[in-house]
Amino acid sequence: MVKYVRIFLLLITASLLFSCTAYKKTPYLRDASSLTAEQFKETALLYEAKVKPNDILRIIVNSASSPEAVSMFNMPLIPNTTSGVSETKISTGGSLQNYIVDKNGIISFPQIGDIYVAGLTRLEIENKITSLIYPKYVTEKPVVDVRFLNYHVTVLGEVAKPGVYTTDNNVLTLFDALAMAGDLTIYGKRDNVLLVREKGNGELMTYNINLQDKNILLRTDVYYLQQNDKIYVSPNKTKGNNSAVGTIESLTLSGLSILISVISIITR
Repeated sequence: MVKYVRIFLLLITASLLFSCTAYKKTPYLRDASSLTAEQFKETALLYEAKVKPNDILRIIVNSASSPEAVSMFNMPLIPNTTSGVSETKISTGGSLQNYIVDKNGIISFPQIGDIYVAGLTRLEIENKITSLIYPKYVTEKPVVDVRFLNYHVTVLGEVAKPGVYTTDNNVLTLFDALAMAGDLTIYGKRDNVLLVREKGNGELMTYNINLQDKNILLRTDVYYLQQNDKIYVSPNKTKGNNSAVGTIESLTLSGLSILISVISIITR
């Protein structure tokens, strides 16, 4: 009987050790609390996305006192169509046409012509367009609003909800994207997540990210995502050997059940 008890205890110990090891591989940003305020200050950055070729922008020029004076700098409205009748009304859902950044980083702007915008932030484009309009065309400084319409990222692999996710505020962090995708599954490899990024010239760059590494918080190049980034979470060994592991687990549970029954009979 002592022999069976020892075997039983060894199995329980092995199971507990496996559980502890698995847990250590689960948490994100381990020991992140050890990062100091000085470290964050050194890397502090209010990230702003920069325009790339093929981006889609919405640009609206307005004026508080004389909107008619700046109307020439807005694209025509896309007409609404109801029951075969075409109408152009903002109040019923009409919207301004959008600007597509060409392969050379240029947009064609009403009245002004071609404007080079690649590599600029929203604020820099707003200031640039304002300077081109005022005071040459109008006597009052206009209000220019620029928005990305294609700020989305793709999350694939071992996450709960793979897909393409869009943000309206033009700022998206790595953990925001993973949260939108429902977080990693238990089979997701947390220490080697792949980030694929397209540069302005079409060249691709890859980053291997360890989600458990606290220093991600200091790496603004990967912590803040850019438009059209792709994130791939690869499966861990457990997922790769899922069928084999399932068989072993079943046999182990069956063995434990038999062993407990035997011990119960012997000790009666």
